Amino acid sequence: AWHGNYAPYKYDLRRFSPIGPILFDHADPSIFTVLTSASETPGTANIDFVIFPERWAVAENTFRPPWYHMNVMSEFMGLIYGQYDAKTGGGFVPGGFSLHNTMLPHGPDQGAFERASTVDLKPHKLEGTMAFMFETRFPQKVTAFAATAPQRQNSYADYGAALVKRFDPTRP
Repeated sequence: AWHGNYAPYKYDLRRFSPIGPILFDHADPSIFTVLTSASETPGTANIDFVIFPERWAVAENTFRPPWYHMNVMSEFMGLIYGQYDAKTGGGFVPGGFSLHNTMLPHGPDQGAFERASTVDLKPHKLEGTMAFMFETRFPQKVTAFAATAPQRQNSYADYGAALVKRFDPTRP
C-alpha cells in the first residue's frame, strides 16, 4: 500500500501483480486495486483505482469474465490497450471508456458470453491488455461535452438487446 502525500508520481502499471483465483469463481475486482482513498466508513472507499493487466485465467468450472451485476459503487472504466475480456467485436476499444453508475446493470456482451460459456477451461494467459477502473461510492455525471462528443459510441447501451435469454425455471 502507498502511504504518502498527494504529490504526483509515476508508476509502471505493467509491474503491478494482482492476486487471483487459483481454483474456482470469478475474482472480485478489489484484487486489482492499485490505490484507494479510504472514507470515514470502515471497509468503504471514497474511490479505488483499479487496473486489469495481463494475467492468467485458471479458474475451473467458472464463467471467467465479469458476470452480469449491479454495484453500489459507480464504475468508470477505460481500455488503455488490447482487448477487454467482457466485450468483443469492437465493443470496447483502446482509448474508450464506459460509465456504469450505481445500480446500473451491466455485464459481458453476447460474443463474450458465448465464448466464455463454451471455451475449454484450461489455463490461458490474457496477454497484451491493460484496462483501468475508477470505482467510487459517489454517483458520476457525464458532462454535456462528453455526452455529445462525436467519438461517443451511441450503441453501447444496446449490447443487451443481442443477449439470448437462456433462463429455464424448470432446470435446477
